Amino acid sequence: MKTITQRELAARSKAVLDDVEAGETYHITHNGNEIAEVRPPAAGRRRHPGVNARRAR
Repeated sequence: MKTITQRELAARSKAVLDDVEAGETYHITHNGNEIAEVRPPAAGRRRHPGVNARRAR
């Protein structure tokens, strides 16, 4: 698990999402307070079918 600020997330969103895709979990803070957790979906959980269709465009 890694902790980063909201500002770091905005500046490095692609790198963070690449890490999440590889299995990393991030806790996001704003003004020192944790506001979110970004993590890969649970095992066996399916993506919404429209996600892949939109990416194909």
